[in-house]
Amino acid sequence: MKLVVFILFIFSVHTITYGQALPDTIPMNRIRILASHNSYKRKPNPRVLDFLKRFESKLGPENNPDFIDYGHLSFKKQFNDYGIRGIELDVNYDPKGGHYKRRRVNLFLFGQKQRIKDKTLKEPGFKLLHISDVDFETNYLTFNSALLELRSWSEAHPNHLPIYINIEAKGSHLGDESRTLQRLGFKKCIPFNTNAYKELESEIRAVFTEDQVFSPSDFKIGYSTLRERINTEGWPLLTQIKGKFIFILEGNNNHLYKSFLNPLMFQYGTQDDENTIFLLRNNAVSSEVDIQKLSQSFMVRTRSDAGTVESRANSYQTWEAAKRSGAQIISTDYYMEDSRWSSYKVSFLNGLFEILKP
Repeated sequence: MKLVVFILFIFSVHTITYGQALPDTIPMNRIRILASHNSYKRKPNPRVLDFLKRFESKLGPENNPDFIDYGHLSFKKQFNDYGIRGIELDVNYDPKGGHYKRRRVNLFLFGQKQRIKDKTLKEPGFKLLHISDVDFETNYLTFNSALLELRSWSEAHPNHLPIYINIEAKGSHLGDESRTLQRLGFKKCIPFNTNAYKELESEIRAVFTEDQVFSPSDFKIGYSTLRERINTEGWPLLTQIKGKFIFILEGNNNHLYKSFLNPLMFQYGTQDDENTIFLLRNNAVSSEVDIQKLSQSFMVRTRSDAGTVESRANSYQTWEAAKRSGAQIISTDYYMEDSRWSSYKVSFLNGLFEILKP
């Protein structure tokens, strides 16, 4: 009997820790969640990093190989073990298939294979990778495979907090920046056009039902703009968005997406746009005061760390600024520590969320 009571006690503590006490009537803009950055990405091969470090002085400070030396767990582990409720996907357009089947940096590394045999890379569809030919290790080769895991997890946890999915439409790789690398076979990025965005929506709709995605139309509920809905009825409540995915678009040629009549995705935009409710302010330190003002009227995404800098320095300065700012989505590479550098990691005291003051 004592064992049963103990197990029930542990379960109740776990339940509270993972947010079940959050009231259904709380508006979505008062719920702060932790997100992962480039959430699909795995750590690069150490041999690739060692090779790049040899040319660090020629790559320039913005291409420091240290900046890509991080990686993530599967979505399921991020959600279940670390309370992540936002992810970021770098989506690469590949309408004919096969554009990203080679890893060209391996040309310079004896014994490393350039060609990837996985047949899905030869098929048309969107691929998930950070930097073509260099930083390509991924838990999910295709956008579709990532969506399928998200759906599977959601169906097993139907009352979860909304999952924010930051979609970055990639518009540039190293092959776009250097003709020399192009001659060596490094691939240029295929730009997004209107048809690409239609195909992107089609891939989402093929995996998720309308009830599983909270779209701009769901937000507007008949009002002409997103801001009009907020000004008239306020923000949607948790009960309206539980168990759903919210897609937010940024990146290459995303202005083309504005012409869609009933878009599936929200967009990051500017504060003077009547159809913008999500803003990007990635530098929490320099934007702290700005975010404090903007987060009263918008959902703001910022970052607690970038490029492994905070982990290597074991510095919480940016994390503390992000928390003070009032940003509702805080993105990190370190929900768990990287013991190579330090004990740096970030989390909320109660696990899944923080409630922001109105």
